Amino acid sequence: MKTHRFKVTHDFSGMRIDQYIALQGIELSKRKIKEVIDAGGVYINKKRARIASRPVNPGDVIEMQYSLENLKRIKQREHEINMADVLYDDHHVIAVNKPPGLPTQATRDQSLVHLEAAVKKHLAGKGIRNPTVFLVHRLDKETSGVVLLATTSAAVTFLTDQFRARTVTKEYLAICAGIPPEKKFTVDCFLSAIDKKTGSVRVVRSGGKPSRTRFEVLESNKAIGVSLVRCFPETGRSHQIRVHLAHKGFPIIGDKRYHPVKTPLPGALESLASVHHFLHARRLSFIPPEGEKEVTIEARLPQNFLEFLEKGSFRMDVGQA
Repeated sequence: MKTHRFKVTHDFSGMRIDQYIALQGIELSKRKIKEVIDAGGVYINKKRARIASRPVNPGDVIEMQYSLENLKRIKQREHEINMADVLYDDHHVIAVNKPPGLPTQATRDQSLVHLEAAVKKHLAGKGIRNPTVFLVHRLDKETSGVVLLATTSAAVTFLTDQFRARTVTKEYLAICAGIPPEKKFTVDCFLSAIDKKTGSVRVVRSGGKPSRTRFEVLESNKAIGVSLVRCFPETGRSHQIRVHLAHKGFPIIGDKRYHPVKTPLPGALESLASVHHFLHARRLSFIPPEGEKEVTIEARLPQNFLEFLEKGSFRMDVGQA
């Protein structure tokens, strides 16, 4: 991984960040510099720069990290979302059914495809030049389901305000280890921020942020000790549902971080659980900009999730749950 660090002087005030970097004498072409920016490898004052045309200001500290090998691999990786994955595209709002394993936003590994870039490519394919995309909220890399994005700053502000006011209704489905004794239960506790060293979130008595999730057990298979649970997060903390279920003693199947001691499963189920954890953002309701009526978006479960339910002899028709 190569790293470059620059401090902007008055001579470059107002210049596009991609043009500024191109003048610093590094080994990359302008096209490659834009690829690094798109992939999330450029930071201004420790905050990721997502738009190549963003102007720089005197005193800005620019940090650029990239791998030449990873840049070579970018074009070899699939960088598209299917039309079937786009669940809503109207009023400057796009809802996408994010597959498990796809990062929501750019990571430090520039070879990894991420949802933001895939949606930009989708819009470019519709004839939109230099599309701008803003993430309204995020899902963990292995979590699948509905993600909202906006194409204007006004739309992202409008939607973000709804998330802050907790008027957005969210429903998840999870397959967890164990059989909860109650059909309905609630977890209400304080959660820490993500630990920079471990990448984990902890339940804390003080110093954290309040979090609350309501749960409803839809079905359990006592023979294998696994349950299908509906989750209604009322707050939006990092890893919230995963931590809440683990805290109650019912960690999500396949969750490598919060379920380190694996639940013994039959071979076919164990193979499915090794691919990704089973948490899916199934439904999301919001009010789009321009005074429209509330919209409810529903995302189909990924194939591995459906196969686990089928092979695990769950009778529930999740399409009707």
